[in-house]
Amino acid sequence: MVNDRFIQLLTKKLSDEIDESELAELNYMLINDEECRQQYNFFKNYWAQDEEKYSNEELLFQRIRNRITVPNDFDDADSKKGWIRRFPFFWRSLAAIVILAIGLFTYRYSHSASAKNNKGNIAITKTPSRTKSKIYLSDGSVVTLNSETVLRYPASFEGPTREVYLNGEAFFNVTKDHTHPFIVHAGKMNIRVLGTSFNVKSYSNDKNTETTLIKGAIEVTLSDRPSDRIILKPNEKLILNNKSFKKLGTNTNLLASEDSGTNYALTNLTHLRSNDTTIVETSWVNNELVFKNEAFSDLANQMERWYGIKINFKNSDTKDYHFTGVFTKENIVQALDALKMIEPFNYKYNNETVSIY
Repeated sequence: MVNDRFIQLLTKKLSDEIDESELAELNYMLINDEECRQQYNFFKNYWAQDEEKYSNEELLFQRIRNRITVPNDFDDADSKKGWIRRFPFFWRSLAAIVILAIGLFTYRYSHSASAKNNKGNIAITKTPSRTKSKIYLSDGSVVTLNSETVLRYPASFEGPTREVYLNGEAFFNVTKDHTHPFIVHAGKMNIRVLGTSFNVKSYSNDKNTETTLIKGAIEVTLSDRPSDRIILKPNEKLILNNKSFKKLGTNTNLLASEDSGTNYALTNLTHLRSNDTTIVETSWVNNELVFKNEAFSDLANQMERWYGIKINFKNSDTKDYHFTGVFTKENIVQALDALKMIEPFNYKYNNETVSIY
């Protein structure tokens, strides 16, 4: 069975993160250990199939593990009908072998901040509705905050990690520092990166918590499922269901096991149209409110933060209406009138409150 050190070196090699001394150590293992050579050749070929680069240890193994089980009640992203079927038994058997090989790995990144971080000098930035702000952290990382977002972070990072706490939505451009991992705590989600660009959406009144990776690699752990380590590659999104789990969306293509703890799914990021470069998850950074097949109840949460209003549904049936569109410079009245052209409803707007009938 391959050892933990081999897993670390192999992943660094395949993701171009290995230094000269580590490369020499890996080559020594490959020369003197037949099993290591076999594992190296297998995963080298597997890695080439995805044509994407990763940078976290155990990433290759997690990618296979994620293929163990696929539920039958998810809609196909392309056809929006039909069902995603289980992968062949070969993948399940292979994943089981790999999981045995890494079974001694333990959860190393807790939800609480490092004891060596500077806890006595915490800065808090809050953005009200209709407002965005940009934060420059002491390590050179840049964080763009969406409306109604709170970010807690140390004035200067000290200790082995760089940790921040998010309630709301933010886009992170993290300065690369392999010796000091950057960790974002957002609800039940703990996101560990070395240097990358990604979006995190974690509002307490939304049914889902999401993180979307643009470039680089991120590792996510969950506070109530500490044994799970979820690795994202570019253009993937992780969705956590904050309430009871039914279905996380029509474009979801992977699902974790449904045992105790938070249910989660991996999916691709959302383009407004198949031939469009507009990314729904990060459009807000460009001052666009973009939504695709969004339930009116979920869209209402976004519009409340976007326009600084309150929306009440007097007719519960309208909550299930679904909309696709883009708002940029429209005011709330213009936006609602545009939605009325898609689905029939009436509204009253008074004192920054909208009532939907």
